[in-house]
Amino acid sequence: MQSLVSMSFADPTEVREFPHGRLELFDLHGSAVGRFVLEPGWHWSRDVAPLAGTETCQQRHVAYLVSGNLHVSMNDGSYGVVKSGEVIHIEPGHDAWTVGEETVTVLDFADVATYAVDSAALRAAR
Repeated sequence: MQSLVSMSFADPTEVREFPHGRLELFDLHGSAVGRFVLEPGWHWSRDVAPLAGTETCQQRHVAYLVSGNLHVSMNDGSYGVVKSGEVIHIEPGHDAWTVGEETVTVLDFADVATYAVDSAALRAAR
């Protein structure tokens, strides 16, 4: 295995599109980095939940918000708005949506390899 791997953000390994957004995945030989591009109007429970097959997002996120504002609502009732320039750690069990008219861009360093994968297709493949 190579001890140094680099990639350009202009050339993702894979792109997963969903309504109002996409996830660009960068596979660094087993370590995945994701760049989310979420358009105004994106809402996880409407745009990604049908793919995930869950009521709320069950992914953990450790991320940096490059642009825009993102409302995050946790299953326990806590919530907040993450703003451009902030880093976040979000545990599984949440919903999220864009706030305002600016596209949200997020760099995510945790658990992104299985994000926005069609759960029905995964079950059928097993």
